[in-house]
Amino acid sequence: MIFGIFWTAFSSIFLIVGLKTGYDALNRSAWPEVPCTVASFEVVANSKIDPPFQPTIEYTYQWEGVTHTGSRLWADKKGEDDYEDLAELIEQHRNGEFTTCHVNPDTPTESVIIAGAGDVWGAVVFALFGAGFVAIGIGMIIFSRKQKKKQSSALSSQDTNDDAPKAIMIPFFSVFAVAGLGILLFVIVPQWVKFSDAKGWKETPAKVIWSRVQSHSDDDGTTYSVDIFYSYTFEGEKYKSNTIGLMSGSSSGRSSKQKKVNAHPPGKKITCYVNPKDPWQALLERDIGWWALFALFPLPFIGVGVGGLWWTLKKRSRAKTKATAKSKALSGEGKLGGRHSGLRHGTTSSDVYHQLARKEFSPGGKRIGWFFGAIGIALFWNGITSVFVWQAVKSWQSGNPEWFLSIFITPFVLIGLAMIGHVFYRLLTLFNPAPTLTLTPGEVTLGKPAKLKWNTSSGYHRMSKFAIYLVGEEEAQFHRGTDTVTETKTFHEQALIDTQDPRKSITGSAKIELIDTMPSWKGKNNKIKWSLHVKGDVSFWPDVSDRYEITILHADL
Repeated sequence: MIFGIFWTAFSSIFLIVGLKTGYDALNRSAWPEVPCTVASFEVVANSKIDPPFQPTIEYTYQWEGVTHTGSRLWADKKGEDDYEDLAELIEQHRNGEFTTCHVNPDTPTESVIIAGAGDVWGAVVFALFGAGFVAIGIGMIIFSRKQKKKQSSALSSQDTNDDAPKAIMIPFFSVFAVAGLGILLFVIVPQWVKFSDAKGWKETPAKVIWSRVQSHSDDDGTTYSVDIFYSYTFEGEKYKSNTIGLMSGSSSGRSSKQKKVNAHPPGKKITCYVNPKDPWQALLERDIGWWALFALFPLPFIGVGVGGLWWTLKKRSRAKTKATAKSKALSGEGKLGGRHSGLRHGTTSSDVYHQLARKEFSPGGKRIGWFFGAIGIALFWNGITSVFVWQAVKSWQSGNPEWFLSIFITPFVLIGLAMIGHVFYRLLTLFNPAPTLTLTPGEVTLGKPAKLKWNTSSGYHRMSKFAIYLVGEEEAQFHRGTDTVTETKTFHEQALIDTQDPRKSITGSAKIELIDTMPSWKGKNNKIKWSLHVKGDVSFWPDVSDRYEITILHADL
């Protein structure tokens, strides 16, 4: 609980900062809008200041009959690192669109041209990010309190309600899903649209104003980026830009950036590509290059987030359905779906419940889950590895191979290839024979018979051997030094069918009756697990291997 409280308190800082920033931006956007006259507007470009592009503006406006002079474009920014962000404002000024400003009614001498609606959305995203982690912390606290209450209650009153873990898992996976989808929809998709449009941009002569290598230092070290500022003329109008490619960023290794800067000295004539619809947009390179790999970045987040939410909510839905059926059965309200049960007077509600709880098992969903899970892991691993592979390949192409990087990355590349092979393996399993099982009753009681039926609708002739085993296992978790070790021991294994005749796998049934053995049980560090193992040997193809967990109940007293 202490960790949960600490987590919540720390995460609330992000929430509070986001809410405060959003409130300030929203308050500014609510300032009254009044007419103004812009006397001058220009962008000062100086590579020696930070940020290098800073707008200067002067305008006049009236408030309650008094004339005031303003000089702020934004409320909280000095300028921009990307000239393109200001070039659009310059174009708006050329078109005479700066005709109003926002005035602080409490302090009329304070005003801005742009009130900052974008800041509101940025603050909302920041606040939502903090709220997600606050929700996780609250879930931890709820879970801790319920665990303590459960431990202090009588054993007979304990249930398997797992709402508390869901209070943690739902916000946890939601953060991943929202982050991944946000990056995909608001970063990746717009960049790919721009990449597609840039193929039709006009080739235009340009001239370098300055070029330099910028360094960016943080706790993880120093990275470098190239900054080339250039001017060009399009349809008689002069423009400037420092956009090089579709994707910008920094990376380690100064030498390669310095070579690019050396190839673009001030005054050199170069070629840029101009957007004919918005000529203030231009770039030097239309190829997206290895930055295309960034498109893979959100996929693991989406996979983990959406997959985790689906698994959590589906598990909860199943638990509720099961609890409802059990409650109705035990209260005598259960029905057998319109079928004649054949039960006589004196049949217990437990028997009715077992008839209601007949379970069917099919491998389809699990196989698809394994396949997409393999894809997600392979994309994540190889997406990261490919960045280093590209650096190694470039070093060999330049004639200055990086031996250490090449040797270091080799085992990671081999693991990545194995993961790709595993994806194809999982793809082949989707086309395996898919035996379906029906267990009646769905939960087997010690000392009472149960019936297992199987059916293989297609592909049965491909199996040279078919078997179904009922397996009981004891799982124990314990500490060995600082490590947590889990050991599993099989105490029961019964062949319900084991045949080399493929025709017997088409359909059939077997009786299950357990007497002198252990029922299913789950403790803090120990479990008794029962499962059905379906096996099938397929020549020159992945074998059938499916496993379904079942419940074995105590004998009725």
